[in-house]
Amino acid sequence: MPSIQSLKKELRGIRSTQKLTKAMRTVSAAKFSKLNAAYGQYSEYGRQCKAIFDEYQGDFLEVVQNRDPSAPPAYIVLASNKGLCGSFNAEIFRFAGEELAKQDSFWLIACGKKTIRFFTGKNIPMKKGYILQDVPTYEESSVLLDEVLQLMRNGEISGVNVIYPRYINMLNQQPEICELFPVGGCGQPGPGKESKAEKKGQPALCVPDRHTLIDKTAEPLFHSMFYELVLETALGAQAATLMTMRTAYDAATEFCEQLEGEINRKRQGAVTADVIETSSGEASKLGQL
Repeated sequence: MPSIQSLKKELRGIRSTQKLTKAMRTVSAAKFSKLNAAYGQYSEYGRQCKAIFDEYQGDFLEVVQNRDPSAPPAYIVLASNKGLCGSFNAEIFRFAGEELAKQDSFWLIACGKKTIRFFTGKNIPMKKGYILQDVPTYEESSVLLDEVLQLMRNGEISGVNVIYPRYINMLNQQPEICELFPVGGCGQPGPGKESKAEKKGQPALCVPDRHTLIDKTAEPLFHSMFYELVLETALGAQAATLMTMRTAYDAATEFCEQLEGEINRKRQGAVTADVIETSSGEASKLGQL
């Protein structure tokens, strides 16, 4: 049976863990709230951008289209900068590993400290590594995507796939792959040809002309779609961290209560034993009289 002193020492350690998890829970809650508000405001705009891209995909891809479809595809893997977020990173890395294993060759771009460490530890060659903030900005994601667009223009890659955690709710983030730029081209008509809407009898009015409109809006559209994925990843990471720290804090609190109860029982037992011993001694003295 452990002594009271050993239980007190263990209790001090658990209380330290309790304080740490509480602090991290508070920080994660603040970041999650900020990201949730940003994502809520941006997600509808991102969906509209994606709808426009899908409608005129062939036209937009002509702006950066690679002329060498035999070039390897690029994979951008988005994950968290930190651990202590449950299985969040592990599930993304497992999914990414399975996807990359299907490819003969590829360009790998890792985003996040944990992502870079994982692929470095597995000796999987990376072309680029980026570290974004826990609350990423549009400018940060734009720097990354600008380099990717330049690679496509240079014919070094044939398409771009983004592996990221799709945010479902605070308890569930599902790893998925988003084909940001279809590998080897999209097979859709180029400039001057009908879009899906126009084929349905809904002609599009382009001012000053179709080519200028597509050329000026293509890159902002690409950046917007990619930034939505970056925001969604950051939101999922903070949600996973918040739930992990909340669970750890609750477990530490419960364990502290159990230890305090055990210490109190031992103290009560020791006091009771002292009282019985004292009473027995007094009774013996009275019997001798």
